[in-house]
Formats: sequence, structure tokens, C-alpha cells
Amino acid sequence: MFERLSFSCDHSRGFTLLEILIAIAILSIILSTVYAAYSGSLTIIRDLDDDSRVYAMARTTLDRMNRDLSSLQRHGDDFILKSDSKTIGSHTFHSLSFWSAAHLAFREDEFSGAPASISYVVKENKNGTFSLWRSDVLQAGPSAEKNADGGIIICEDIQSLQFTFFDESGRESSSWDTMGQSEGQKGKPPVRVHIVMLLVNMRDIQKPHRFDTRLFLPVKK
Repeated sequence: MFERLSFSCDHSRGFTLLEILIAIAILSIILSTVYAAYSGSLTIIRDLDDDSRVYAMARTTLDRMNRDLSSLQRHGDDFILKSDSKTIGSHTFHSLSFWSAAHLAFREDEFSGAPASISYVVKENKNGTFSLWRSDVLQAGPSAEKNADGGIIICEDIQSLQFTFFDESGRESSSWDTMGQSEGQKGKPPVRVHIVMLLVNMRDIQKPHRFDTRLFLPVKK
């Protein structure tokens, strides 16, 4: 009798080192692609948020200027409006002070829309950036000196602020002073004001955000 010999063969085995390395490489590629897409999406969202903040701040600022200048009031027989300018490094900033019925009340004993001395001045921050301040002093008569140091910040990261004024004949001027001796400006407000405001672009310092508006002043000369 011959004994029947039986053989068993186990076909199950583990992964080889090469297969594990290939799997790791494929997983790394997939994770890198997912991370790049996720990171790009976050960057786009952050940039959109920054742009939205800048545009909302600029729109609010220009709208406030429009309301203030459109509410110019006479003091006696004359209007009060005076511009100035200063240069800090490579930046040029114009300032503006005027008498207007555009007072903003923050206290219960005050009324919004009352005559006040209003000023727009750019000031340097401690970190070297610049902010636009609006001061609004309720008083019996205009006095630009009293509100030069007060106010609130209405716009940040200012890079440049310029006003251009136009008289009745369309002539433009980079300055205006109703208390000066100029025949075309003495006691008279400009017919139109062109405001150009540049805000810092954090993504490209060489290409600031530009905002400009032209205001027609509906006042009787």
C-alpha cells in the first residue's frame, strides 16, 4: 500500500516593503493635493474678507464726508471751510475743517444735526501706519483749534488723502480757505469737491486701494 501524501500551501502573505512605500507615496500626493486646495480656499476667503472690510470702511468714510460737507452752514454771512496739507515721508495728507449742521450726538443731552465744527485729519499711529480722524465739536461758533486733538478714527491704513476744490467757473484748486483773502474763496464754499483716498493693500504695497468721489455742495452762495 502506498500512503497518499498530502501537501498544503498557504497563499496568504503580508505586504512587501515596496508596496508599502508606493502606498505611502500615493497617500502623500493625495494629502498634498487636498492641503493645497484647502489652503488656497482659505487664502481666497481671507483676501475676500480683507477686501470687504476695506471697501466697507472706505464707503462709510466717503458717505460720512458727503453728509458733512452737504450740510455746510453759514456763520454770520460767510461759510467756514479751510483745507491744509502735510507730507510725512512719501505720503501726502490733506486735512479739512468746516462749520456744518452735521453734528453726531453720542450723549442724551445733545441733538444730531446741530451746527458744529467738524474736522478731518490724518494722524500717524504708534506702529507707523496712518488713520483718518473725524472730530465733531458742538459749540456756539466755529473754532478749528478746539477740535484738532479730539475725535474718533473713521478709517484706518490711510496711504494718501487729497481734496481738490472747484469754484463756480470750474477752476480747480488744491486748497480752499473761506477766511483768506482770495476773492474767489473768501466767504464762499467750493461748488464741487473731488476726494481721492488711497488705502494700504496688504497683498501688494505698490498697488494701494483707490477710492474717489465727487461731491456737489448744495448750498446757496
